[in-house]
Amino acid sequence: MNAQEIIFKLLKCLTKTKFNLESNIKDLNIDSLDLVVLITDMEDKYNISITDEELMKLKTVGDIVNLLESKLEK
Repeated sequence: MNAQEIIFKLLKCLTKTKFNLESNIKDLNIDSLDLVVLITDMEDKYNISITDEELMKLKTVGDIVNLLESKLEK
């Protein structure tokens, strides 16, 4: 399973809104707590660390996918 598939699967649990890589996270009606839970789950499952600065830069679904890909490459 690649990073995009992982993120899409997790987001489908949080929103009923259709989305793609360009979708703005706010448009998906995902609140900040849900986003933090999503990120924390990724950190735990893939043994990665995401800083608060990185978290604040996330605006689109693609941003989340790119961040996960970059963390998994290390």
